[in-house]
Amino acid sequence: MAHTTQTIIADIDRDLFAALDARAGLLTLRAILLRYKASGVTAAQVAALLHELRPATQEGPLEDVILDALDMVTGWCAPHLRVWDGVGENRAS
Repeated sequence: MAHTTQTIIADIDRDLFAALDARAGLLTLRAILLRYKASGVTAAQVAALLHELRPATQEGPLEDVILDALDMVTGWCAPHLRVWDGVGENRAS
């Protein structure tokens, strides 16, 4: 049975929500983000998803994990944690 891109994304979404809910560590979150990237999802799409989740979390541990994931998506993190190349690098063109 072939998986469509949408089913793959839905599976990853489920993993991401579970990881966020479990307050997963950075490396677990990064592994999930790498799967998004491998499935052809852009950093902007994942950032939009994370931004949608934020208002529901108010301030607290869950929001902290969402912000950690967002940092990795936007490249506002240590280079070894960055998932999408070129994101967050402020280079003059």
